Parts: sequence; structure tokens; C-alpha cells
Amino acid sequence: MSTQRRWRPLLTAALLLASSGAWAASVQPTTYPGNFTSCDDLPGVGTWQGLGYSTGSAPINGQSYNLGLPGQNITFNYTPSGQNQYIGFNATVPMDYIVVKGGNAYNVFRYDPAVSSDINLYSPDNGSGAPAGVSHVTFCFLPKPSGEKTADASWKRYTDWSIDKRVTPEQITMLDGDSHQVEYTVTATPLTRGIYRVSGTITVKDPFGFGWKATAVVDTMQFGNAPNQFALQWTSQGGDTDTLDCTKPAPNAQKIILTCSYAFELSSLSHPFLLNASGGVNAAGITTQRSGSCGCSDDGSSGGSPGSTQNYTFTATAAFTIPANPAESYGDSFSVDDSMLPSAVDHSFALGDAGYVWTYGRPQPFTCNADGGSHNNTATGRWSTGANTNATASDSASVNVACRTVSISKTAQTRYDRDYGWSADKHIVVSPADAKVTGMQGCLADPIASGDYAGNYLCDDVDVTLNTGGNYETVYRLAATRSIESESGFAVSGDIQVNWPADVTPVFSPSAPSDVLHFAGGTTQSVSPTCDAQGPTSLHCAYQASLSGKLAGYNQATIQRVRQCYDANGAASDCGLQAYDSNQAALAYGDPNVETDRCVVLTDLFNGTAGLNLGTGFGWTVQPLLCGSFVRYATGDIDPDPNMIRSLDVLASWLLPSQTGAGNSCEFMVPNVLTLATDNGANKSDEAVLSVHVPELCANAGCTYTLGYWKTHSKYGPAPYDATWAAIGENTLFFSSGQTWYAVFWTPPKGGNAYYILAHQYMAARLNVESGTTAPTQVSSAIAQATAWFTGRSSAAPKGPARDTAINLAGILGSYNEGTTGPGHCSVSPSTLSKAAQ
Repeated sequence: MSTQRRWRPLLTAALLLASSGAWAASVQPTTYPGNFTSCDDLPGVGTWQGLGYSTGSAPINGQSYNLGLPGQNITFNYTPSGQNQYIGFNATVPMDYIVVKGGNAYNVFRYDPAVSSDINLYSPDNGSGAPAGVSHVTFCFLPKPSGEKTADASWKRYTDWSIDKRVTPEQITMLDGDSHQVEYTVTATPLTRGIYRVSGTITVKDPFGFGWKATAVVDTMQFGNAPNQFALQWTSQGGDTDTLDCTKPAPNAQKIILTCSYAFELSSLSHPFLLNASGGVNAAGITTQRSGSCGCSDDGSSGGSPGSTQNYTFTATAAFTIPANPAESYGDSFSVDDSMLPSAVDHSFALGDAGYVWTYGRPQPFTCNADGGSHNNTATGRWSTGANTNATASDSASVNVACRTVSISKTAQTRYDRDYGWSADKHIVVSPADAKVTGMQGCLADPIASGDYAGNYLCDDVDVTLNTGGNYETVYRLAATRSIESESGFAVSGDIQVNWPADVTPVFSPSAPSDVLHFAGGTTQSVSPTCDAQGPTSLHCAYQASLSGKLAGYNQATIQRVRQCYDANGAASDCGLQAYDSNQAALAYGDPNVETDRCVVLTDLFNGTAGLNLGTGFGWTVQPLLCGSFVRYATGDIDPDPNMIRSLDVLASWLLPSQTGAGNSCEFMVPNVLTLATDNGANKSDEAVLSVHVPELCANAGCTYTLGYWKTHSKYGPAPYDATWAAIGENTLFFSSGQTWYAVFWTPPKGGNAYYILAHQYMAARLNVESGTTAPTQVSSAIAQATAWFTGRSSAAPKGPARDTAINLAGILGSYNEGTTGPGHCSVSPSTLSKAAQ
């Protein structure tokens, strides 16, 4: 207790000195009286477990003392150097206690944690108000581990590139034959990053072999131009995540207890400040631990009781400098190859170029129609990414070329006038027998080839012979022929239409199309069309031209457009002409535009001359509007009205009484005129005259009709009734046939049945005789024999002598009926013959 009281005034004096600012040690000392010779004398510590030495005398300024190992020392310096009251130290090993002895007391400077340096340490006051001069210094230290580290900095530069390709213009619309240049723009964008590496080693030693173990290392790096800190760590505790590569070596002569290697790799993309960093400091915070007793204060503040664990943390630092130039640099250039250009590398960008833009045109402009459609073009850039690696980037630009065209079409309408000529043709259809009577005079040489009247003849004038009460079914052939008399006024006209899409505007030179008529044989004729003002999508023209005749050929128009050559900005310049031909519009001649006498009125006048006979005459319209050649056979009642009869039949009763009797002609005429009425009043007509003889009224002989006449002129028709039939009667039974006379007449002799062959000639001969015609003796005998042959005989076909008799008698009577024998033939109309054959 007394000792403690003795120390208090000294401590108080020291505190006063400290508060006055006479010195500035990092810690306040504790003052003790008496002498101090060994670290074992540290008050309150007990046996010192560490190392300690005394200088034995006052140190000389700058004097060093070995700490027990080579390279381990402590050096003392006075402040100022010319006195020995205030002393400082620098040690390679952190000091726990520094004891400064001067006068009759000493000051104990305790460091917790231990430090490697301090200044302005002093001894107690010697009573003069100032520290006593230093007599000697004792330094006590618990040997600590030490750390060393290295820090090397380097960096690599990597530049990645992106590419953007564009084209001007992207859409081109032009007419065929035009051209358009485009301009491509390739923009390269570099993205440079630095990969910065700070690496080195951390070495932890227990230089005094004092049993220290490293338990944790935290390595922290900080660049000088940024507050960012980057850390790696290692702990000896299992299960932790270590980012430092540290190993504990086996015991070795260098007393190394831990070695670590580290590397920080940072990208400027994540940390842009690195691009301007010049260097920094790398500090390793090292935590060590030692188990066992230590000479510490009784309060345990420096380590506790013997057997406890002691921790010690210290720092090893190393500065680093980033070199100005990278160790390696990749992507410093960007080589571009365009797919449409022939060379392998078409352009190169270098890092640091201004703008990074390459503009170029297409080797050849786009042309229509060769380049219509979409055209994709790709630019590919290549750069290095490492010593043996490369990367590429590409971009495409598309140009769509829409090709338009001009179309030209034309029409050709011909016109002309036509004048028609007409001829009327009237003939009487005459049987071959009647034609022979006149010796074929006035008849066409060849018979009618086909139809109902095939085999008969066409005659202009005909002589016919009839008996009293007889009639003649006249058959006329009415014909009209139309022909082209003349054609004139030939011309051609039409439209020329030029069209184009709304998204283009053509320029024509000249402004109107040319038009040329091409004729067979190679001759041509130019036409000058008249055009409206050019519209936004079309041009319309009209033309007309006279022609020298109905010329074969075609009409074709051509228009010329000024070709346009556009630069990439769309500015156009003239560059030639583009011709467009229309269709070849044929000169096709249809119906004439004006037709004279195209159609006529066809009328007929039958028996129309008064005084020639007593027959009824009439006129009738055959065709009210006849517009083409015409042929018609007319006979019988030609009026379609059932209540009106306009018959073309000629009757023997028309003979005038004044013309009968001996010495007269017993003849009358029936004229017939066919008339065509034309537009200009120049009517055309043709006449056919029928001369009728009734010799029976002027002589007693008469004439004979064929069986066909009598067959068709009964009261049942179909020809006009001949009253001679009344003398016998159509319904009178014919002998034992079981048939009437009319029925037998219309029964054909099938299989050559001689019964009906004879019956038909027999009945005709009987009717001829009943009509008053003279019969020769041979004929009268044949009639009597036939009457006996039929009596009591059926209509069954006879055979043998009976058949022969019938055939013989039929021949005699047929010659009489047909006029070969006897007074002669009465005329029979082809209409009658046709009906009889049905």
C-alpha cells in the first residue's frame, strides 16, 4: 500500500506534463519509483513470458539493438536529436512494453495492442518540472508473427465491336429500264473493357518460433481514385468459403507459418473508374493466435492468465502501380467484309478512329426489271478476342425494288359503206314429160338434184295440155339473189390508252404516241393521234384515218418514255429512251356501217294480166323484209290465213268461150311475176308464163292423164277435184276385190302383185275415156279384156298365165294413159306426181 502511495505523486506529475503538451507519446505511462532492470520486473505482470532487453545505458541517437534474431532489431532516436529526454523507437517486432529509466524512477509505457513505433517517450520528472535524462531503456515484447506481401498490377485491353448496317433508300419504285443507286452505311461501335489484375503473395512468419498460428487473412485492395474496396479472405476454420488460396507449410527454417497467393481480376465494364486508375494499396489483415501462458498484466488486458489463448492481428501492405500500356490488347481493329463486294476485307476500323462510319455505294445501281424484288446485303466484321480466337458481328440491310411498267393498248374499228345488187329469178317446176313436149326450150339443162321435186326441171315458160274439167297444180320456184354491188368509204378509228401505276410518273418524249398502219405486202401508213392532257395514271388518245380499200393488216402504236437514272438521294437524270409497243389491232372488217339495198320486199303477182283468161289473179308478199338470198317452192294455197284461199292451181275452165270451137286455139295464158322492191325504187322482176291448151274443146281427140293424176284428183284430194270421177264414183267396189276404186288406187302393188298393177292402169284408162278422150281400138279391146279378167277374181297376186295376161294388158293401157298411144299426154304437175307417190 505504501508503495502505491509513493508512486501517486510521480504519476500525477507525469500527467501534468502530458497535459501541458511537452511531449506526445501515443500512450500515457505509469510511473514507478526505483530502478528497473528486467522485463520480469514489470509491475503487476509476474513472470514475463515474452522477450525483453535493456539497453544498459542511455541509447545513442539512432542506435539499434538486436532482438535475438538476425534482421530483428529496435532503433532509438531522440526528439530532438541533440537531447536525451524524449526518445522514440522503431522496431521490426511490435513492442508490448517500453520502460524508460531516468533519475530515481521509471515510466512504463504499455501498448495494447503492441506497436512497432512511437515517439516522445520520457522518464519521470526529476523534480525540475521536466523529465529526467534517460539512463537506460528496457523493451519488452511478446514475439509476434510478421507479414510480408507483394502486389503486382497489370491489365489487358479487350475491345468488342458491334455493327449496324443501313441503306438509303430502303424502298425503290421505278419503271422498267430505270436505274437507282443506293448508299450503304456501316457504323461500327467499339466497346472497350480493361481486365485489371492485381496479384501477389502474402507470407506470414513466426520469426521467433513463438507458437503463433495464422487463423484468418483478409486481403483488401483499394484503388487510389475510387472508394471501392475489394476483398478476399481465408480462415482456418472449416466450412468457410475461402477466396484466398492459403496453405500452412510444414515447419521450416524461415519460420513461415502461412503462405497465400491472391489475384484480383476486375473489369472496367463493371467498374468504369478503372479506366483512369493509376494504382493503389493492397493491405492484408492477418489474424494469428497463440495458446499458452503469457506475462501479461494481472487484469488480463494483454492476454489473460497463463494457459489462455492470445490473438494478434496485424497488417501487411504493398502499393501497386498500374502500367500505362496493357500487357495484351485484343480487338484493336475491326475488319469488315460486305457480301456484295468482291474483296475479302472491304474496310477496317482502328480503335481510336473518329466516327467509325463507312459509307459506300453498290458497285452497280439497281435496274428494272433485272433487279426486281428484295435484296438483302450483309456486312460482317471480325476482331480478335484472344491470342488465337476471334469473334464476328454482322448486320444486314434490305432494299426492296418494285418495278413498274407502262402499258399501251389500242383499238381499231373499221368502217365502210356497201351497196347491194339484187336479181329476181322465177321458174316453173315441170315434169320431165312436159319438159320434153317443148323440147326443153326455156328450161335449165339439169334436173332438180334434191328435195320434193328432185328429177323435175325448172323452166321459164311452160306449155301444158288439159282436158275439160282438168286442172294443173302449178309449182313455182321463187328465188332472189343478193350480191355486193359496190363498197366505199373505208376508214379506221379507235382509242390509244396508256396506263401506269399511281406510284410512278413517266415522262414521255414525244408526249404523244406514234401510230402506224401496217398493210399486207409491207406498206405502211402513219396516223397522227389526238391526245388529252396526261393524267396521274393514264394518257388517252384517239385517232382516225381513211383507207384506200378493204386492206388487210393491223394498227400498232408506240410511245417512248425517258429513262431515269436515280442517285442514292433520289435525284434523277435522263439516261435514254424506253419504247412501249401496243397490241397489234387487226383491221377486221365486219358488217358495213351503211348498207344500201341490204333488204328488199319480195312480192309475187299470179295471173295478174287482165283479158288473158277468166282465172282469178292476186298479188301476195313473199317476204316483207328479205335480207339475203332466197329460194322457195310455192304451190297450192299459198295464203296462211285459213279463211282465205289464194290458190296457184290452173283450171281448164278458165278458157274463154270465145277461144273454143273449131278453128280456135283453145289456149289461154297464166303469167306470174316475181318483183323485188329496192331502197332506191329500182325494182327488179322476173316473169314465168304458163300456156294452157284445152284441145278437147277445139277437136274431139282430147288427151290422157296418168294414173297419178286420177289418183290425186278424186273428191278426197289431195289435188283439186276432177268431176270425171262422178261418172264412176270413188266408193264403187272394184269387182271382187272387196275394196273401193279409191282404195285400190292407193294400194301399192307389194311384191309386184300384177292384180294391182293392172288395176291402176285399168282405172286410169276408164277415167280418161269417161273424160271424153278418144281411145284407139287396141285400147278399147284391152279395157274389155281387163274387165273380163277382173270379173270374179280376188286381189290375190296371180301367177302363171294369169299374171302374164295382167302384165300385158297393163302395158297397153299404161301407154295410152301416158300419151304414148292415143291422142296424147295431158300435162301433170310435179305436185300431183309427188302426192301420188306418197
